[in-house]
Amino acid sequence: MRRIVFYFFMNFPTFFLPPLLRESVLATERITQAPESLIASAHLSVASLACQHFLRVRRPGGQEGPVSLSFIDIVPSGERKTTVYKDIFQPVADFQHEEEMRMLPQIDNYYLALSEWEVEIKDLYRRKSSLKKSGKPTQAAQDEIEQMLKEKPKRPKGFKLLVQDATAEAVAQRLHEEHPTAAIVSSEGGVVLESALFRSLGMFNSLWSNEDLEIARRTKETLKIISPNFGVTIAVQEEVLKKFLKRKGSELHNSGFMSRFLVSQALPKRGTRIITGEDLSRTRSDEFKSRVTEILKATHIFDAPASKYVMEYEPPAYKPWIDFFNETELAQAPGGSFADIPEAASKIGEQAARISAVLQYVEHGPSPINVVNAERGINIARGHLMQHKEIFGAKPEIPQDEIDAGSLGRWLFKQCERYGGMSRFRRNEILKFGPAALRNTVRREAALIFMVRAGHVRLEFSNKTTFVHLNPEFFPVQNPPAWFPPPFSGLPSGRI
Repeated sequence: MRRIVFYFFMNFPTFFLPPLLRESVLATERITQAPESLIASAHLSVASLACQHFLRVRRPGGQEGPVSLSFIDIVPSGERKTTVYKDIFQPVADFQHEEEMRMLPQIDNYYLALSEWEVEIKDLYRRKSSLKKSGKPTQAAQDEIEQMLKEKPKRPKGFKLLVQDATAEAVAQRLHEEHPTAAIVSSEGGVVLESALFRSLGMFNSLWSNEDLEIARRTKETLKIISPNFGVTIAVQEEVLKKFLKRKGSELHNSGFMSRFLVSQALPKRGTRIITGEDLSRTRSDEFKSRVTEILKATHIFDAPASKYVMEYEPPAYKPWIDFFNETELAQAPGGSFADIPEAASKIGEQAARISAVLQYVEHGPSPINVVNAERGINIARGHLMQHKEIFGAKPEIPQDEIDAGSLGRWLFKQCERYGGMSRFRRNEILKFGPAALRNTVRREAALIFMVRAGHVRLEFSNKTTFVHLNPEFFPVQNPPAWFPPPFSGLPSGRI
């Protein structure tokens, strides 16, 4: 399975998701025709948001932490970002609306009680002041004041999971007044990155790490946030992200800010979105959203005492996670694969554990992380780490035919998935429907030759048509044929 890395790590490794999530992602992609990586990130993000208030994960070795996830999806304009987010996060929006309606009477009662309390406390202060001016003892009045201060009405805490105002104070206020679980979700990621929340990166880093915060204010009460669970999921254009990275410069590397995000770069869909008129099923997408709603209602209970479920790995699942941790740790050494992105590599083991816990809970509820979901989390985390390296790592000089081969490989991988594991395609289909840059015949042929020499595909000339056969070791071919043609089978001399 590892060898397939060459292609799918350049996009979201959707087929590593559990069946419900995977089929919901693919159904949403068929309906919206938005990039798969954008849709898959949104699915993981909403699942994490639904679980993070109740769920924690204990990694092999005993370290424990939250399961909140944060994503940056690099997506060009016109790729239906808003459509995807509105659709996938609808269960959270609906739950939040119901919660706000349920909380309205309690909030009204709170403000009524608070106003009565303020009148009484002011009267006590005035009585104490009057006693002091007349030279009479004030201890009894002071005792009443202290008792009244202890009885100050407390604002009832509700659940407001989606944050719209991305200023640091607004986020802190939300996490202080309500239960400390929330996320910023925005298809306009540039606005979020330029917001006050990210002018100082330390606050987000602390929230990601589930650290307690205390924010002192001059004229208002100090905001105390205990054990916050907070995520950020944004879609941003590449140019906007580059501008942000340039402006922040070394601060990003010194703080490890970007390493806390799972980053992916979407393959654009514009130019391929064809309407067929068929009635596309939403069944699996609806089932996934129902599961999100079920988790929200089961774990976000107003009157229940605060409790956490700490999810551990079952013993057979220790080894895959430990091996992955050691692999990425050793690769940070000078000359290693991740020596150029040590901040991201150092956190990827924790990211894998968070992903595995979310997948396990969505699929099986409270239960130990099994081997399957441990490996799923690892492979999804590894895919994002490879994306991080591709985007932010050192850029070696790569020949154009190799770059084009990667682009063509990803397209063929996608077509293979889309058409049920089809093992061969006509070469002229690449010219008609493939990546735009490879509709140039010279570049297409050079990319094909590179892939043939790498053993990823074989070419066969039959009945005046050239077929591209996919090597099942590198593509998700279903029921691969026993016969795999020689590299240039049946091709006339001097041509491919």
